[in-house]
Amino acid sequence: MKTTFEVQPSISGPKKKRILENLATLEQIWNIAIDSASVSFDYMTWADLQAVRRELQELGFRIINDTQRFDSPQKPI
Repeated sequence: MKTTFEVQPSISGPKKKRILENLATLEQIWNIAIDSASVSFDYMTWADLQAVRRELQELGFRIINDTQRFDSPQKPI
């Protein structure tokens, strides 16, 4: 599955490289694409989404939106 996390603050050059390096170490994450305001990637399970969320938060980013609420354990109403 694929999802996109919109983040704040915007992603600069050195932070982009750091995000790519950190996410590349996660086994179930691939096809990582980063622009100035979002991180897109393919994943296998909900736990993988939590790992990406944790990595981004440790790097100082706050996730403000995710596509189609894929990382929500509950189904939308």
